[in-house]
Amino acid sequence: MEWSERMSQFMRATTRKKRDVMMEVALTMFMEKGYENVSVDDIIAATGSSKGTFYHYFKSKDAIISALYSKQIQLIQEWVKQPPSKVQSLEGHINRLFLDLASNIHSSPRLVRSLQALSLQNETVKTEEQQQLNVLSESLLHWLPERRKIELLVCMYTGTVRTWCNQEEADLLSMMKNNLAWLWVGLRSEEPYASLQVEPVPKEENKMKVAIIGGGLAGLTAAAYLSENPHVEGILFERSPQLGGRAFTYEKAGFTLNYGAHAIYGIDRHTLTNMERELGLSFSSKQVDKRKVFYAKNNQLTPAPLDAINLLKTDLLSTMQKVRFVGEITAIIANIHNLKNYATLADYLAESNADEDVKELWEHLVCSNFFITPEDARNVSGAVISEYYHNLFLSSKPVNYILGSWAVITNQLKQKLTTSGKWEIALQEGVESLRYADRKFVLQTKHREVAFDKVIFAMPVQQVVKLLKGTAWEPFLAPYESNTATEVMVYDVGLSRVVARPFSYISDMDNKLFISDVSATDHTLVPEGGQLLQGIAYLSDRFDNEEQRKAYLEEKNLQMEALFDKHYPGWRDVTAVKRVSKKAMVSSVKNIASNNLLPIRVENVPFYFCGDGCTGKGELAERAFSSARTAALSIVQEVQQALQNV
Repeated sequence: MEWSERMSQFMRATTRKKRDVMMEVALTMFMEKGYENVSVDDIIAATGSSKGTFYHYFKSKDAIISALYSKQIQLIQEWVKQPPSKVQSLEGHINRLFLDLASNIHSSPRLVRSLQALSLQNETVKTEEQQQLNVLSESLLHWLPERRKIELLVCMYTGTVRTWCNQEEADLLSMMKNNLAWLWVGLRSEEPYASLQVEPVPKEENKMKVAIIGGGLAGLTAAAYLSENPHVEGILFERSPQLGGRAFTYEKAGFTLNYGAHAIYGIDRHTLTNMERELGLSFSSKQVDKRKVFYAKNNQLTPAPLDAINLLKTDLLSTMQKVRFVGEITAIIANIHNLKNYATLADYLAESNADEDVKELWEHLVCSNFFITPEDARNVSGAVISEYYHNLFLSSKPVNYILGSWAVITNQLKQKLTTSGKWEIALQEGVESLRYADRKFVLQTKHREVAFDKVIFAMPVQQVVKLLKGTAWEPFLAPYESNTATEVMVYDVGLSRVVARPFSYISDMDNKLFISDVSATDHTLVPEGGQLLQGIAYLSDRFDNEEQRKAYLEEKNLQMEALFDKHYPGWRDVTAVKRVSKKAMVSSVKNIASNNLLPIRVENVPFYFCGDGCTGKGELAERAFSSARTAALSIVQEVQQALQNV
């Protein structure tokens, strides 16, 4: 911060006014006589002040020029340091910056007008102005790594300020808000702009009241879709203190840690892409560098066969095996692969006559994408694998990270609810029982009893079964009560500096575990110069006793640390944050043949279900998003039909 800026923080309003007058006089003289031809003594004489007064306000003649710009630069630098979890939405965060910049100068139109004019004729002023714009551009790139969009935003800002300078009595804040709104329409979509139309809801109308039980990704998504319908209102119940479920993020020592990876597989073909358009979400993502994804087998490193180029480079397969594997991938893309006709991967491999290396590669690919052990990988449905890889192989963006973590998505979904005025978010309020009475579903919590027209369960299947125990609907959920969850060990380490960056992802095929250098793809999660590594170990759930399970987990822990030691030497000495989750639930239902995914509607059960344990498009988070979207849109359709009948 400049000396003059530090001083200005302590000035009274009258003193600040005197300082501004001195600045205005000086700028006028600079324009009339030329910056180089005006001395400090000239300014003192023109303002009728003393040398002591001048140097009380300004360190030098140059400080008059830099005072206003440094104030803006300081604001930008504070803005860029905001942690992701405090940001409601990317768009809102950027809007806040521009409005704060406008607020900083809107009360000094003559000063700004003088600086604008002076910048056209004086290199010193022009340099100061350009420095501010450079800081603005680079800071925006931290949150929105798309340079063309940044250029448009900066042009909008400078153009708005210049237009304001040329219009007497104009309101800079109103102009900035209006221009931002128009610009975002263009940045979001190529559709022509249309003014927002809101149909008034008659006061006497009875809205459909919906309860959503569970505030994870699925519950928030369903509520966000329903919040857009004027004929629906509701309550989102979440028993924990925060929203997001297993996608919850928290910060420690400047690192943002996720209870679950925020990687999106095939984002260009992912449900989240539809949601971004339909719900007006705003986020950025960055693709994992495929050239830095490696597999380790028999103490040898080789590029992972993620595409045709890497497949030709990999040492996992012989030339003939590569030819066969390319043929299988091509068949999956064309949707003609025989795999989709087999009950499980094991059944397909048993009849495939493939070499053991090809079988192991299939097994490991399914392990990696479904987060399960090799024995479970062989039990995944052939149709599920075929559909998943059909989408993934066709994707131009196989693996992306949402910049800023899941908080960027969950905060926006939450904001949609709070701004709708029709939804209540009930944190730390779990639903304890449910009954049907007077044509309503009555939910009981510790604090109240509330009646609803519709209920959506957006929680793990196991919890749904437990909540409905003893009700008339219990027998219809019996096929789903023995479902097992997908669990992994998650080993997070935040390092105070980058110790090594040999790859963005290393998968140990021998021990069935992997490490992602999350910060290599998402720089927003670490303090400057830091590194965030996340290790994942696929866990088996087959143990004879608790001692056996503990010994198994301890072995996985040691294997993971050995993998860190091998590829990231020195990590132990610079560890700032460490978190080990020995049984982290990745998916509430392991998508294997012996489990049954819960349908969005179950016959003879009047509720809706959504979450990663339900039927839907894709795997993991995508299934949560897609099932929630389907459940919400089904209710919207019911509302529309009811209105037509009326």
